[in-house]
Amino acid sequence: MTKIIGNITHYLYKNKDNGYSIAKIVIEDGKEVIITGYFPELAKDVSYEFEVEEVSHPKYGVQWKVNSFSKADVQNKEGLIAYLSSDLFTGIGPMRARKIVDTLGDDAIIKILEDKNVLKDIGLNPLQIERFYQQLFQNQVVEETLVKLYGYGLTSRMAMKLFNKYGSETLKVLKSNPYKLIDDIEGVGFVRADEIAKLFDISETDERRIEAAVLFACHTYSFKKGDTYITEKQLIQSSKMVLGQIQEDYIINAVVRLVDQERLIKNNQRYYIKFIYEAEQAISKDIKRLIHRDQTSIIKQELSTYIGIVEKILQISYTEKQVEAIKEALNSPISVITGGPGTGKTTVIRGIIEVYARLYDLDLASDKIQEHIALIAPTGRAARRMKDVMGIPAQTIHRQLGYNYEGHFLFDDVYQLPQKLIVIDESSMIDVFLANQLFKSISNESIVIIVGDKDQLPSVGPGHVLGDILSSQIVTVIELNEIHRQAKNSGIIRLATAINQQSLNKEVLTDSNDLTFISSNQDDMMDLIIDAVDQALDANYDLIEDVQILVPMYRGPIGIDQINKVMQKHFHPKTAKNIQYADKTYYVGDKVIQLVNSPERGIMNGDIGYIHDMTKTATNDDLIAVMFDGNKVFYHKPDLEELNLAYAISIHKSQGSEYAIVIMPLANGYQVMLRKELLYTGITRTKSHLSLIGALGLIEKSANILNEKRQTALKSFLVEEDIQLETNEDELSPFDFLDE
Repeated sequence: MTKIIGNITHYLYKNKDNGYSIAKIVIEDGKEVIITGYFPELAKDVSYEFEVEEVSHPKYGVQWKVNSFSKADVQNKEGLIAYLSSDLFTGIGPMRARKIVDTLGDDAIIKILEDKNVLKDIGLNPLQIERFYQQLFQNQVVEETLVKLYGYGLTSRMAMKLFNKYGSETLKVLKSNPYKLIDDIEGVGFVRADEIAKLFDISETDERRIEAAVLFACHTYSFKKGDTYITEKQLIQSSKMVLGQIQEDYIINAVVRLVDQERLIKNNQRYYIKFIYEAEQAISKDIKRLIHRDQTSIIKQELSTYIGIVEKILQISYTEKQVEAIKEALNSPISVITGGPGTGKTTVIRGIIEVYARLYDLDLASDKIQEHIALIAPTGRAARRMKDVMGIPAQTIHRQLGYNYEGHFLFDDVYQLPQKLIVIDESSMIDVFLANQLFKSISNESIVIIVGDKDQLPSVGPGHVLGDILSSQIVTVIELNEIHRQAKNSGIIRLATAINQQSLNKEVLTDSNDLTFISSNQDDMMDLIIDAVDQALDANYDLIEDVQILVPMYRGPIGIDQINKVMQKHFHPKTAKNIQYADKTYYVGDKVIQLVNSPERGIMNGDIGYIHDMTKTATNDDLIAVMFDGNKVFYHKPDLEELNLAYAISIHKSQGSEYAIVIMPLANGYQVMLRKELLYTGITRTKSHLSLIGALGLIEKSANILNEKRQTALKSFLVEEDIQLETNEDELSPFDFLDE
C-alpha cells in the first residue's frame, strides 16, 4: 500500500449514486496521476492524503486505486482559500475566502466549527453565516466519518455505501446495531455485517446477533429455494449453519422474540418472513375478491356465433376443446389456461381476444385498444412475442403497472388498471411479490386470463403462484392437453412431451427436421457448439435475434462464462473497438443481456441486445451505446456491471422467450443442476431447430429427476385449510448461506 499527497484538478467521471469516481490529481513532485475509487466530491486545490495501490489498465495505463483518504495535515494558505471559495460553499467567493483566512488564520475551519460567530467580523449577515456554517459542517462530517470508517478497516466502497445511506448518523447506526445493514445495504449479508459487528465488540451471543442470523437464515432459505415458509427444524438447522457452534437455546429464544416482535410470522407451525407472508395473504384475498364479484354471463349461443365469425376471418377451425376454452374464459371472472407446447394455447388466446373485441365492438387495429385490453408478460421478450402473435400491443407486467426507477408502482389497490380484459402470459415465472402487486391492481370490472405451462420451471423468486392457483381448484381451469396435427410432426414437441411424461424412447431421441442430437465428449463440445452457431448463421439466421445457447450453469469448462468468452473471441478480433470493465472486455457488436431492471431507461432484467458503438463524452468519459429491440440505451463505464455477455445464457434467464435456433450443451458437470423441469423449459424455448450436444445420456437421467416441491402457503390460504407439511429436511448445504 502506498500513500500519496495531492490536489484534485478535475473529475473524469463521477457516479452520484455510489460515489465511484475517476479523477486527476497533481502530486507533490508536480506529476499528474489518475486515481479511481469510491470517495465523495473532494474540493479542488485542497491537499489530500490518499492510501492507494497501483493498478495497470490495458488501455489507460497506470492508475491508483484509492482505499482511503484524509485531508492532509498541512494546507498552504492559497489551497485553503481555494477550498473555501469552491463550489462546495454558496456565496463565498475568492475575496471573502481570502478575508476569512487573513482574519482567522490557517486554522480558520477549526475556529468556525467551534464558534460560527467568528464570521461576524468577516462581514457576513446571519443568514449567510448559518448557511456557510452548515455547509462547512456537513463537508467536515462527510470526510471525518469516512476517515473513521476507514480506520475500522472498511473498504472505501463500503464506507461510501454506508454514508450514502445513513449520512452523519453512520457511526451511531453501526454502534447501535450493525446487523441493520443486512436489510438496508445491498450486498451486505450476515457474514459481512458480523465482521463489522466484531469491530464494535458485539459478542457472539448478543441478542442482536442471534436475531439477525435467524432472520438472515429464513430469508436466505426462501430466496435460495423459492419457499415461502420454513419449518422450525429447518430454521434451527439453517441458523446453526449461519452462526456456527452455538447452543440451540440461543436460537430458540431468538425465534420466540422475533415472533413476539412480528419480525417473523408463525402460522400453523410454519415460520415466514413477514413481507412474504403478507404477499401470499394479499394474493389470496384479491383472487377471492375477483372470483366472487358480480359478473353478467355471456349467453353461450351468442359466443358460438362470434366464434364462428372469427373462424372464418382467421381461416381456422377450432376443436371442441378450444371452443369450450374460449367460452369458459369469457364467462369467468378469472381463469387459467394451461398446456404444453403444441396444445394450442396461443390459438385459444387469440380466439378469446378476437371474440371479445366483437362482443364489445372494439377495433383491434385502433391506437386505443390498450385502453381496453392488456396483454402482459413477466419479460420483455415474452411481451414482444405476444404482440407479434396477437397483433396488438403487449408489455411487461412492470411497465403495465407503471413501475418507475424509484421502485414504486403507479397502479395498486387504490388506483387500479382500467382495462376490462387482462391476459397474463408466462405466468409460471411470476413470484409472490409481482403477483401481489398485479392482483391488487386489477379491478372487479376485469376479466382475468392467466396463461402458462404448469410443467415449466417455477419463478426465480419465492412462491409457486401458478401451481398453487391450479391446485387450489377455486378458479376456472382450462387444461389443453391435445397436441395438434401440425405439432405432432415436430421432433422438439415429441421430445418435450416425452421428457415431461417421463416416457423417453428411441423414437423421440432420433434426429428429425427440427431436432439434432450430437454425441460428444467434453473436449470436443466447444468446437461443436461453434459449428452449430456458424451453420445457423450460414442459413441466414441472426446471431442476436435468432440464435441462443442455453446452459444450466455459469462456471466450469462448458459453463456460461467460458462459452461466452470463446464465442466472443470467435466473432471479434482483438483489433476491434473494445472497452474493459472489471474482468470483462466488451467489443462493438457483442451480444449482451441486461441483469437488472432499469425502468428509467426502458429496459428490464433479461432483455437482450448488442453493443452498437463506443464513444467519448465531452469530459472524455467512456459512453457505450447498446441496442435493445431498436431502442438505443447508453451506459457509462461503471454501468457495465448491469450487463453480461449473452451468446450463452442460463435456462432460467431464457424463460418467457423463444428463439429460432437453440443450442443446448449437455456436459456431465451439469448433473448437479439438471432436472426434468429445467431440461423441459430449455427445450421448449425453441421455435425452428434444437441441437443437443454432448453427453446425451443426461437427457434420460435428467427427465427422471424432479425439482423439489416448494414449501408455499398460497394454496392453503386460497382454500382455507390446514395441510400437512411437506418438507425436505436434508437438503440444506452450508453453501446456501454464504453471502453472494
